[in-house]
Amino acid sequence: MKLPKIIAFYFPQFHAIPENSKWWGQGFTDWKLVKEAKPLFDKHHQPRVPYNEDYYNPSEAKTLKKQALLANKYGVNGWMFYHYWFDGKLYLEKPMETFLADKDIDISFCITWANESWTRAWEGKPEVYLQKQMHTDNELIWKKHFNYLLPFFKDPRAIKINNKPVFLIYQPFLINKSKEMIDLWNVLAKENGLEGIYLIAIKNNDFQKSKSLSSYDGIMKFQPREAFSSKKFQNDNIITRFQFLRKLPHRIQLLLTKVKQIFSSYKVYNSMKIWNIILDNLYKSDLKNQNLSIFESAFFDWDNTPRYKKKAKIFKPLSREQKKSNFKEFMVKSIENESPFVFFNAWNEWSESAYLEPDKKHGFENLEIIKEVIDSLGNVNELNENV
Repeated sequence: MKLPKIIAFYFPQFHAIPENSKWWGQGFTDWKLVKEAKPLFDKHHQPRVPYNEDYYNPSEAKTLKKQALLANKYGVNGWMFYHYWFDGKLYLEKPMETFLADKDIDISFCITWANESWTRAWEGKPEVYLQKQMHTDNELIWKKHFNYLLPFFKDPRAIKINNKPVFLIYQPFLINKSKEMIDLWNVLAKENGLEGIYLIAIKNNDFQKSKSLSSYDGIMKFQPREAFSSKKFQNDNIITRFQFLRKLPHRIQLLLTKVKQIFSSYKVYNSMKIWNIILDNLYKSDLKNQNLSIFESAFFDWDNTPRYKKKAKIFKPLSREQKKSNFKEFMVKSIENESPFVFFNAWNEWSESAYLEPDKKHGFENLEIIKEVIDSLGNVNELNENV
């Protein structure tokens, strides 16, 4: 049995773009949110400070090379880049394009289309759009999107399953005609020398319209959000009692989110309860009528205080021993299920305190845990193969 490859989410919003300067202030990047975060209670680990105060720019090749070397050293095999496309308009594309242009950045990758609208949710105004995602039903736009992605799909570092480049979609049900779009993309992929595209739908909560997943090859459970939104967590998360509201139009959901935020304040949740749900449900699916491969994701920490301040969701920090024990069980079950990949949230989502990169307080602890678990399981596999 082979160890699954570990693919960490890569968040690009650490370089300035004109639109963010207009919306959030000149030169804005997520580093501003990270630096300005304030602790909300005694011993609250905020603000998070990168190791050596390295507030890097990921659109620079030297940064990506340094990060790739670090990832490879500790057993992180690839990155999943977030990709922002709005009917032809790109945002935050420079890190991914810099990566594509420099073949010396030695790490595998795949892409997730983060296909939600951008709003002022951080300010308690989720109904106010900065950039609306239209998902226009237009074959010319679908082709333009495919043609932009094609050089990434054909790059030798692209992660493939069944010789198909892996592509994930963050909110599959926001796309009006996903089957038609995916069918077209598969035709175009074959016309360009590929076997097709391996499509994975990201599962953030209970799927409401599973029939529209028929064109997908797999689902990926996005943690800790998927477990947090599950029925098993409903005693701690009242939102799960109203899952039926997700069937409402997206604009109505945004207004309901606004109402909820008005009356909410920060809350600290039990991380071990989340992890118990994750481990209990590994490689299980509630989509009984869909033959989809299941891909799991893990996390070590979650605290979005930098973005939401006094209305943050905070998961109680895990000890080093808890992180290692959880992740080892996670990897053992992934090996048993012969999963080729597992995902990790995240390489560098600093504004949600979800990162594997080293920080000032804990140093390289998260990466060291990854390597320790991989090395221990690798040795077990070698022994089994030699028996």
